[in-house]
Amino acid sequence: MVQNRSTGLWHLYMAEINCNGGHSPCELHGWSYASQVGHATSLDPLGPFTRKGVALPIQHHNPTVSHAPNGTLLLYSISAGATHTSVATASSYNGPWTVLDDAMAPYTNPSPLVHANGTLSLFFQGGPQAVVPCSSESIGMARCTSMRGPCEQRANPIYNHTGEDPSVFVDARGNFHLLSNGYPGPCKPKAWQGGHAWSRDGVTWSEPRVGAFSTTVSFMDGTSMTCARRERPQMVMDPQNGRPAYLVTGVTGCPSNLTATSTTGTFTLIQGLDGKNQEFS
Repeated sequence: MVQNRSTGLWHLYMAEINCNGGHSPCELHGWSYASQVGHATSLDPLGPFTRKGVALPIQHHNPTVSHAPNGTLLLYSISAGATHTSVATASSYNGPWTVLDDAMAPYTNPSPLVHANGTLSLFFQGGPQAVVPCSSESIGMARCTSMRGPCEQRANPIYNHTGEDPSVFVDARGNFHLLSNGYPGPCKPKAWQGGHAWSRDGVTWSEPRVGAFSTTVSFMDGTSMTCARRERPQMVMDPQNGRPAYLVTGVTGCPSNLTATSTTGTFTLIQGLDGKNQEFS
């Protein structure tokens, strides 16, 4: 999710599992062969959002939007049979998006960190590695000579705890933070699966503290919901002060009767860090 500062409009790019031609939901199990990137907008980052269409067709999953140093938009995602990273570009938040390379790097679950000189640090899901405590999935890092590659692996794993779905951001003081799914795959229980690691230089990382977020979400009206899994974290920074403002995650196994029109327990959740919550499906 990103804001167009000139219009104030928020743009959300989300994975849509479209394995039935859009006529009925098929939940998360179709991510590796039927995922596309949808586009929605709202004047409020907590919604409601209005769907505008498809930004990237099947097969693209786990999207992350970034800005090039010259302001051009970059959209990274999993592609090529769920085995590689894709990069697309656009001059407008509304697209059209042009895929520059559907296999720019042999990594999945990409988290791009674009540097001012046009190079890229690309964090990804690696493995199998000798990590602990419950899965061989790991977090790795590659350095890319440009925003579209080529990329060279520098570290895998970057720390010893298992993990997937990395998402890296830099705070207003210049510190690097990495959010992740700290209990992927066979790891159980998943109630407190959010991992948080930090770094001074973006290269040497702490071990993550697991429990940064949980599968239970509390709402302002005093109600709450508990989902089976909460993954794909992305932190959205406040465009005014550069501080963390909204946590975006993908959730599944949630109550399917949240609203009168709900037909699925899998959706994108946007949580304001001031305690406000909103779901978008």
